[in-house]
Amino acid sequence: MTALTDQLRGEGTARPVAADTYRAAMRHHAKGVAVITAHPGRPVGFCATSVTSLSADPPLVSFAVGLRSSSWVAMHNSPHFLVQLLADGQEDLARGFARPGGDKFAPPVAWRPGPFGLPLLDGVLAWLVLGPLTTQPVADHVLVIGQVVDAGHTGGTPLVHHDGRYHRLS
Repeated sequence: MTALTDQLRGEGTARPVAADTYRAAMRHHAKGVAVITAHPGRPVGFCATSVTSLSADPPLVSFAVGLRSSSWVAMHNSPHFLVQLLADGQEDLARGFARPGGDKFAPPVAWRPGPFGLPLLDGVLAWLVLGPLTTQPVADHVLVIGQVVDAGHTGGTPLVHHDGRYHRLS
């Protein structure tokens, strides 16, 4: 464990709130939905609601992923990641990439090779290619910080996750 992980677990400070209390509170935080993909010999990906813009100069983005995620295990040494911001109406795509295991790129999922050969999903609002700068284990997750080396967008309305469900912005 790292000193940060120990600190976050409450070593030498007030004890953290119970996990179920924390999850219940965080369900009230609306989040954008992204799929993060890589191609370490085969396409892999996972759904994330933890994507955050860290800096515009230089352009930095972070996301968190479970250390035991089979997709993360396969992609953690990739030279690039593709963060794809999902559009309203892509709930089934989000659910498919949120499920563990299986071929997440099998039909009816529509995708094509994008920048650096990364799997680019059809119909996403925007995409960001990240060159990973650093990873930091934090409890049962890893925090990934990457520099944006390419990006694109199409416009539209984002897919939002709130209170355990997907929502449309009106």
